[in-house]
Formats: sequence, structure tokens, C-alpha cells
Amino acid sequence: MRYHLFVNLPLASQLCRTNIQKKLFFSSSLTTALAAIVALGTMSSSHAKVLFTDTSLSVLYGNDYELVEDGELTTITLEHASTHSWGGVFFFVDRHQGANDIENNRFKETYGEFAPKLKLTTFDDSFIKQLNLAGQYEFGSNSKGFSQDNYMIGLGADLNVPISGMKYASASLYHVFNDNTDDDQQITLTYGWEKNNFVVDGYVDYSFNNDDLKNQLHINPQIKYNLQPLLGIDNRLEVGMEYSYWKNKYGSDTTQNVPSALVKFHF
Repeated sequence: MRYHLFVNLPLASQLCRTNIQKKLFFSSSLTTALAAIVALGTMSSSHAKVLFTDTSLSVLYGNDYELVEDGELTTITLEHASTHSWGGVFFFVDRHQGANDIENNRFKETYGEFAPKLKLTTFDDSFIKQLNLAGQYEFGSNSKGFSQDNYMIGLGADLNVPISGMKYASASLYHVFNDNTDDDQQITLTYGWEKNNFVVDGYVDYSFNNDDLKNQLHINPQIKYNLQPLLGIDNRLEVGMEYSYWKNKYGSDTTQNVPSALVKFHF
């Protein structure tokens, strides 16, 4: 769950120091993302069988987001997903940029998640296809001075969902060690469906048992069309929209309902 809380530091010296730290953090986060993807690819080819791999770059734009300046947000996302004989990994880094505020300062944020899973056992002819030890690392920092490093550990299951076109589905239960708030638990569902070049995928996060924040529900599907066959190009190019329903966003009383335009290119 993404706890992006906006904090204004009172002293000019603190702001200066924070700005330097932010720039270093933004740069190191993106470098970490690229290094992780390269390292995983190297490890996969030399030590384990790769069953599936995908890396993409997407651009997202919406103008009705809650708790951001004028509701405007542009997001560039680097994303990697792969499955291996030992388990799998999902990794992404978001770079958010908002509108200028009254002092002509533009909101900026980097947020990412690294989520590996280790296969524990598999099942034949069962709704539960595979049981995993699941972990997740969430990191982020923004131009308001907020930063976070959250760690999650739990159990997950890859599921056999009897729906035509369903490519994957999973369910995970985590305990979350939060950096800036009380610890809590999180249920995460992921899914991917594709048929006739139409793609629907996304996730559902439900975060609960946090003494500092309200329970949160975040439903985030992407609805896309794959233009690759139409354009006759070598890589997937998807266009469409993302819809974000976020009840009690950041644990507050605010609920978000916002569609955003989306373009996604797969390497």
C-alpha cells in the first residue's frame, strides 16, 4: 500500500538539506531499478530456468487525483515481471510529477516496489497452483520532504482461475513493517486477462489493522488494447486507461475515483 504523506519542513536549512537528499534518492532509486532488472536477468540465465519475462515503460496522465495539487499527475513507470523455476519477481519504479502550486513549485515523487516470491510447493489439478513465500520492499520520497521504506513478508498463492483468457492470478497475505506508521496487514490480489488483443490487468490492495490509519482499499485495473498486430511492429504497444478507486487514500477520510490515459511499451 502506498503511504505518500506530504510533509512541509519549517526551516530553510532543513529544506535545503532535504532537496539534496531527494535528488540523491531519486537518482539512486532509478539506478537500483535498472541494476535489479539486469542482475535478475543474469541470475536467471545462469542459475535457473526462465518461464516468462517482461519489461515495460509506460506513461500515465490524469487530472482528478485526490490530495495532489489541482488533481493533476503524470507518471512514468519502469516495470519488470518474470517467473522462474524457483519462483518469480515483480519490480517497478514510478516517477510522479504534479502541477505547480501557488509558489510555482512542482510536486515530484519517486515510488517503487520490489516483490520477489520463492516457490514452496506446487499442486496438480487444483485451484491453488503454487504456494509461495512472498516478500515486498516499498520505497519512496517526494518533494514535500516525505520518505519511506516499508518491508512486507507473508504467504502467496498462484491461482488457476477457470476463465477463458485468464493469464495469471494470485493472492497474498502480508505483515507490513511500516517506516512511518504502525505495522499492519495487507491482502493483495493480482490478475491478468487477454483476448483478441484486449488486455485487462491490475491489482487489489486491502490494508488493515493499522492503529494510526483507517483501513484502505485500492482497486487499480488497467484496460488496454495491444496495437502490435495492427502496426506490424516487433514489440507490444498498448493504449488504454487506468482506473484508480482508493477508499481512505493514505489512511485518510478521502476516497479517490479517477481514470487516467495510458500508453505502455514492452521491450
